[in-house]
Amino acid sequence: MITKLLPAYDPTLFQGAIPYYVDYRPRYPEAVYRLIQESFHLDGRGRLLDLGCGIGLVALTLEAQFEEVIGIDPDPEMLRVAIQESEQQNAQKITWKQGLAEEITDDLGSFRLVTIGRAFHWMDKPTVLQRSYERLDSLHLTDSSKSGIAIIQTEKDIWSNDSEWAQNVLTVIKKWLGEKRRVGSTTVPLLYQSDLEILEASPYKQIEKHTIDFQKQWTVDTFIGYLYSTAYCRRDYISDIPAFEADIRAALLASEPSGVFVEDIPITVYLGFKA
Repeated sequence: MITKLLPAYDPTLFQGAIPYYVDYRPRYPEAVYRLIQESFHLDGRGRLLDLGCGIGLVALTLEAQFEEVIGIDPDPEMLRVAIQESEQQNAQKITWKQGLAEEITDDLGSFRLVTIGRAFHWMDKPTVLQRSYERLDSLHLTDSSKSGIAIIQTEKDIWSNDSEWAQNVLTVIKKWLGEKRRVGSTTVPLLYQSDLEILEASPYKQIEKHTIDFQKQWTVDTFIGYLYSTAYCRRDYISDIPAFEADIRAALLASEPSGVFVEDIPITVYLGFKA
C-alpha cells in the first residue's frame, strides 16, 4: 500500500515510461554504495530517508544498513514498482510514501542519512536541502558515525555528450521533438548555479564531491528502450514510432556499424554532513 502525503502531483512527467525505466535505466555501480557506506560509517543503526526514490534502487540497496527506511516519490507508478521489488526481495524495513521532497515535514521523524538519486534535478534544490537537513538527527554524531546527505547524479546524457554517436542521436531527437529538451508538457529551463554551489549555500557542512567512472554497453535496441524511459523522449511524444526508430538506428549504426557501443557515464556523488 502507498501512503499518500500530498494530494496533488502532475503524473505526466514519466507517463508511459515506467516499464522502459525498469528495463533499460542503468543501475548505480557498487562503488557508489560503498562510498556512501564508508563515508557515513553505516552500521545497521538509524533511519534512511530516500527522496525521489523512484523505483527504489537506492532504498532497496541500502536497506540492510539501517533499522528503517522511508522512500518518498510523487509518482504512484514508480512507487508501485518499488513495492513489487521490495516484496520480491523481502525488504521488510522499507515504507513507501507518495509525496514531494519539498514538502516533507517533521511527522516523518528524524533520520541518520538522506539520499537523493537521479531526482535532484527535478527538485527545488535549496528547499529540499533545508528541509532534509532539518530531518537529520544528532544521535549518531560520534567519531565512528555521521549524519548527512548523499546526492547521486549522472550528469552526462545525450544532451551533454559530445561523442559522435550521441550527437547523431541528438540530431534525430531534435528533428522529431524540437530544439529544446522536453519535460512533460514544457521544456527544461536554464540553471545558473551548480549543484556544488547550491550545496555550499545550504546548511550542510564539509561538502564533498566524488566522481566515479562508469561505463554502460548498449545495443541499438536497448538504447532505444532507454530513450523511451526518459522524460525528454517518451514514446508517446513520437508521432511515427517506426520512422523514429529507423532514424535512431541509422544514426547509431552510422557511428558504430557493429550496433554495440559503450557510453561513459561519470557519476558524481555529493556528500554533506550535519554540523
